[in-house]
Amino acid sequence: MTSARGRGRPKLDRTVDNREQILTTAREMFSESGFERTTMRAIGRRAGVDPALIHHYFGTKNDLLVAALRPEVDVATVFAGIADTDATVGCEFVYRVVDFWERDPQQRARAVALLRIAVTHDQVADRLREFFLGVATGVLGEFVSADERGQRVAMVMSQMLGLLMARYVMRVPAIADAAASDLSRWAGPTIDRYLFGDITNPSDRR
Repeated sequence: MTSARGRGRPKLDRTVDNREQILTTAREMFSESGFERTTMRAIGRRAGVDPALIHHYFGTKNDLLVAALRPEVDVATVFAGIADTDATVGCEFVYRVVDFWERDPQQRARAVALLRIAVTHDQVADRLREFFLGVATGVLGEFVSADERGQRVAMVMSQMLGLLMARYVMRVPAIADAAASDLSRWAGPTIDRYLFGDITNPSDRR
């Protein structure tokens, strides 16, 4: 006799937060064993759930990885009043991004893990790109010049990704050892130019 919940549909345990338990277990196992050696079955076994439930919530292992490691950022709080400071928008944006990562090692560790994996996994890179573009667009959208808007936001994202990779993944000494205020002073003007400066090709000005 077929259950009322339908053939093949995983049974949900209403007494626990299955989704959060899966995410917590996935973070632990990805950290311990790496992405390739961690299976959905192993995660399910440690979390005490049917592996089918993991697929029900998250889909593929790539999607689970992104969900488990994506930083939890309250964008509205982190970037509140970004234009109401003595610094330019670009400088303030750089400072707040780096300062957030410095003050929250757990969130930084998740993001760094994603950056590392995204280099060799296209689907993870796609999800990470969507996340960073979403943050950049949401925070800086009102400050971006109308001309070549998409390109401007993309360049802001590329600048910040390069900076974060250099600081936290490659550990370039001058970048890794710098204070958030120094990085803001160095990279902020470039962000400002991408947002509302002249980005035309020099040859087009002739």
